Amino acid sequence: MFLLLPFVTQSCKQNTPEDTGAEQSGAESPAWSAELLTTLPGFDVPECAVYDAGTGTVYVSNIESGPDEYWNDDGKSYLSKIGSDHQLEKLRWLDSSEQSPMHSAKGMCILGAHLYFTDNTRLMRCQLTSGQALTVVVDGFDKANDLATDGKNVWVSDTGASKVYCVSPDGAKREVPAPASVNGLTFDGGQLYAVSWGEHDVYQLDAEGKNDPVAFGLADHFTNLDGIEVLSDGSFLVSDFMGNKISIIDADRKTVNKLIDIESPADVGIDRKGKRLYVPSFMEGKVSVFKLQHEEK
Repeated sequence: MFLLLPFVTQSCKQNTPEDTGAEQSGAESPAWSAELLTTLPGFDVPECAVYDAGTGTVYVSNIESGPDEYWNDDGKSYLSKIGSDHQLEKLRWLDSSEQSPMHSAKGMCILGAHLYFTDNTRLMRCQLTSGQALTVVVDGFDKANDLATDGKNVWVSDTGASKVYCVSPDGAKREVPAPASVNGLTFDGGQLYAVSWGEHDVYQLDAEGKNDPVAFGLADHFTNLDGIEVLSDGSFLVSDFMGNKISIIDADRKTVNKLIDIESPADVGIDRKGKRLYVPSFMEGKVSVFKLQHEEK
């Protein structure tokens, strides 16, 4: 999430063709559909969900602030834990404290035995199983937003500075070219992808840092993109925060279909094996769990 504008409330429905922007090739029905399994209320500005394949649990970051305070260093924030049964296990699993303050936690990823999350200007981590040993990995970002991992390093989008950094577990970092107002990140098959909040497009980034980002050219379809994941067939799932929808971009990087209408979807989490999608609704204080289904064409 970057900034907020007024938006229209929409109900949750499934799988309708995209009706904005230029028409794309392919009139077939979308290969992916989504069924709502449950919705969990009671969160406080939930920004990100991340799935732990080792335990089947899901972690949710809560900014816990009022409007226009989403980037404040106010010592308010907490992480929640959802059990493998899709029930809330502990609302304040990791909480800010005077001794170890947390500020507006947003993007998360899991690397090794640690859960990493962004904290405005800092990258933080804690022990995955216990939430103990909360430490600052590296500081000095403008507005650190989303995280992704390639299995060795943590990748950080600095939305305020329009930069992406590769950060090793020891805190060493290097920059790679990124689009303006870069937001969500994901790794798939050794490739790094990102979405831009202000440019409204999806990009392939050069993880080696030698080449400029390559845009998909789909900005006409979206309002303000937040999260991104790659699905098993090579298609891309993106959350459009201000567009109040989750969309699927086919592997051809041209065909766009709406998957879900849902208000203010932020940084989604995914269980690829179990085909479960976890969507934080930023403005509504809830997390929705969907079952994804894929139909072979």
